[in-house]
Amino acid sequence: MTRSRTSISAILLLALGGGTVVAFPFNRSWHESATGVAGQNRAGAGGLYGTGGRSDKGLRCSHCHIKGTTPYGQIGMTLTANPAFVKKNGEDAYVPGTRYTITVAMTGEHRFPAVAGENKNGVAVTIEDQSGARAGRFIADAGQDTNACPAQNPYPGGAGAVSPAGKTTFMYGDCHGILPLDHKQLTSWTFDWVAPAAGRGDLTLHLGMVDGDTSGDSSLGDDTLERTLPLREGP
Repeated sequence: MTRSRTSISAILLLALGGGTVVAFPFNRSWHESATGVAGQNRAGAGGLYGTGGRSDKGLRCSHCHIKGTTPYGQIGMTLTANPAFVKKNGEDAYVPGTRYTITVAMTGEHRFPAVAGENKNGVAVTIEDQSGARAGRFIADAGQDTNACPAQNPYPGGAGAVSPAGKTTFMYGDCHGILPLDHKQLTSWTFDWVAPAAGRGDLTLHLGMVDGDTSGDSSLGDDTLERTLPLREGP
């Protein structure tokens, strides 16, 4: 618990303190230390994705992506599942063991950089049970799978592997949630989720989304959206 609290404190200090504030939309940043030192190393997310879920210690995108003076709270999102979730007492419900392809799309994008085509948007998603543990199996559209989670960033860039064209999501570290690939201008992200076996109970989908206005060099002036969506156990 001490390490987790330290990570949160460090991230919040970076977000709220003086000087230049940097975002972490790069593939390498999600599991880099949150205790970066100015002029030496860039701070990362410390393994916390900003979904607002218990696995992210309640940390949300808006803790670090600071609203601008222009209209804020303008973005929305649509979430579609294929096959569609069933309904139970009027709420979305999953069928145990079913594999769903889930697409999350940003609506109302309005934050744009001075140089067209440079802004990086993002989304992070997890699905948790009532104890706060990851529920089910995630498979990113870039191919990473919680059943064989890569410990290291699979797309380090530079001389290493670059983000695959046409893909939108990936995972590494502990694979407790879906992460966005660092392509610019994305407004839609896709992944697969295999629902847990019967008896897991009702779940919650936690989502954080950022409408960015730079190429990742600042978390100031962004717009954010956070959602918690119940998923009942069906049918």
